[in-house]
Amino acid sequence: MSTSRLTLQRLPIFACAGFLGVMLLVNFVMATFAVKTFSGLDSDNPYDTGLAYNKDIAAAKAQGELGWTVELTRTANGAATQVTATVKDKAGQPVSGLDVFMHFFYPATRKLDREIMASPVADGVYAAAAVLQPGRWDVEIDLKREGQRQFRTRNPLTVE
Repeated sequence: MSTSRLTLQRLPIFACAGFLGVMLLVNFVMATFAVKTFSGLDSDNPYDTGLAYNKDIAAAKAQGELGWTVELTRTANGAATQVTATVKDKAGQPVSGLDVFMHFFYPATRKLDREIMASPVADGVYAAAAVLQPGRWDVEIDLKREGQRQFRTRNPLTVE
């Protein structure tokens, strides 16, 4: 009888220790999966990106002085999604003669990211098509002339 009473007195201690052990095991497993599936890096070369920060600020200032606007439209094109960018200057006139690159970023993983060169379809209108899975995407558009970036914009895109 005294042995059974001693076991009942220790039951809360064993229950707490068991709960704590399970909690620590689950936390360890989840932390391991988190580190293995996402490195936490937003850039392939974060050090170089940091060094180029002043250049990015100067480019943003020059871009602001241009006064260009970029309007995006999305249409379904079979299995692909067609994204059209309309580029206008300060006066509202189309801007032609650009090399337009569209970089599609899927925020959850870099594995789905892709970059496509858009084709001109009219004065100041450029289009590209990509097969994108449904969800929220970010589209970064680089407008270049003679290899020099003139304008960069990043916009959200929802694919249904």
